[in-house]
Amino acid sequence: MDIVETLSGAVTTDVLIIAIVFLAIFFFSVIYGKSNSIALLFSLYFGILGFVSFPFMEEFIFLKSSEIQIVLSRIAIFAVIVAFVYTAIQRSVYAEYPDYKILKLVQAGILSLSSTALIFAFAYHTLPVATLYDFGESIDALFLSEYFFWWLAAPLGALFFVSR
Repeated sequence: MDIVETLSGAVTTDVLIIAIVFLAIFFFSVIYGKSNSIALLFSLYFGILGFVSFPFMEEFIFLKSSEIQIVLSRIAIFAVIVAFVYTAIQRSVYAEYPDYKILKLVQAGILSLSSTALIFAFAYHTLPVATLYDFGESIDALFLSEYFFWWLAAPLGALFFVSR
């Protein structure tokens, strides 16, 4: 029973939430391939740009009775923008993972980690994430820091590394 208590203390809900997002994107990357993973990464970038500059945000928020509903509406709007962009980009991106399984998993992991970091950096700086879930101080310090530019640039560096 001591091991269970030790593990439950080591694995916080913060890490679990980030791990779930990472694993969902990782399985997407492995199952649907490198092209779709790269298209997802690009669609996240364009989705962020579209979301930040969308002029009719208040008109499209469909749930307005509480702060949580407003955040959920904004997440839904972001997801719709990303889905539209993904559908458009998906057909024009072509890439394949290497034949070696370990390289495939490493590249899928790098692309998934990049997408996860981009999602959390965006969520921290654009959406009031604390309304849905209040992350711990260490995660807050990681994403609410002056390193926001690097959180946006790192996925491009990872994309350059993976596409070689």
